[in-house]
Amino acid sequence: FWPEPFGLTRLWNHASGRRPTEHSPPLAMAQCSPLQLAAVAAAIAVAGAGPHDVVGHARANDTMKAGFVASSRPFFGSAGGLRGGELSSGEQGALWIDEDGTPTRYYLPGARVVDDGKTVEYRPPHRFYLMKRPTTDYSDADNFYKVQLLGKTFTVDIDLRGVSCGCNVNFYLVDMPVASPGQGGDHYCDAQCFPNMGCCEEFDMMEGNGNVQQVTNHACTSNYAGHGDWRCHKWGNPEAKTHGGQFGFGKTIDSSRTFTFSQAYNVQGDNLEVITTLSQEGRSVTLPMGSNDQMQAMLRDGSISRGMAFVTGYWFASDMNWMDGEACGSGGESCNQNPAYISNWRITSNGGPIPTPAPAPAPAPAPEEKPT
Repeated sequence: FWPEPFGLTRLWNHASGRRPTEHSPPLAMAQCSPLQLAAVAAAIAVAGAGPHDVVGHARANDTMKAGFVASSRPFFGSAGGLRGGELSSGEQGALWIDEDGTPTRYYLPGARVVDDGKTVEYRPPHRFYLMKRPTTDYSDADNFYKVQLLGKTFTVDIDLRGVSCGCNVNFYLVDMPVASPGQGGDHYCDAQCFPNMGCCEEFDMMEGNGNVQQVTNHACTSNYAGHGDWRCHKWGNPEAKTHGGQFGFGKTIDSSRTFTFSQAYNVQGDNLEVITTLSQEGRSVTLPMGSNDQMQAMLRDGSISRGMAFVTGYWFASDMNWMDGEACGSGGESCNQNPAYISNWRITSNGGPIPTPAPAPAPAPAPEEKPT
């Protein structure tokens, strides 16, 4: 869409006083269509609104997840793309999750699950939904395993294998399915409220690559000062992420090696706080997310207490700087699309020990049919 070498990211940098662009705006704009010029003008207007408006996600509001729509798509199986069609055994994505010491089998249809059902291999471009049964019928809420995490801790082991700037390996919660199938046909929604897709609460449990880990709350209160068209908080509030020497290649948590991700959902009175801990070989980094009005809204409106759909995937974009810009800079990015692996999935009640990963049990044999 954007003619290079003057993409929207470079324009944003120029408009917000960041690193100079490689080409002057007049030269770049001469290459743009009227529609593109209108979008550029809108970007400049927002960037010129003041220092606060060019901090964090604000500087990339219009583009921060546009790449998600372009490079992430739902899985519907190989049988002609039929919604809810029968899946082959290799497409079912059977995954063992240890829940307070009891292994339970769920499904990530379309995901490649290895290591006897304990490890999910991540590669672009699909996103996957955690299901109670192996189906791609995403219209029926009862098919989803809607994880209820209040008073519990979610733990996995993550091996990023050198996943680079511009990549986004993630798992998060959304309040889907919505009534309309939307442009993807999967009844998807999130807090970005994309055209032809649903709009709903979203809690980003983890987004990241080998340079950053980020946790973001996106409540939907429809009363955001200065953003009358927002139903949900598109930028996210609060947000917790790694900085400086906390996480990355050769940092306190060395992302070139496997580390443990643990996220506790604590309710203190009427307050929700989420504590994320990254640990590796006796070292740890804690990312606390305390309660505020937006966290209270997520708790009060019931989405996170009722249980939300668990989505996970891997997408990429050239302007992932809203997430990894502190480590990766403000220029265009190119994801190396290295595979990532997430293993040993556990959900435990808070106060109890997190179980040591154990071999997954062998699946029960299918019942034999009696001759007629």
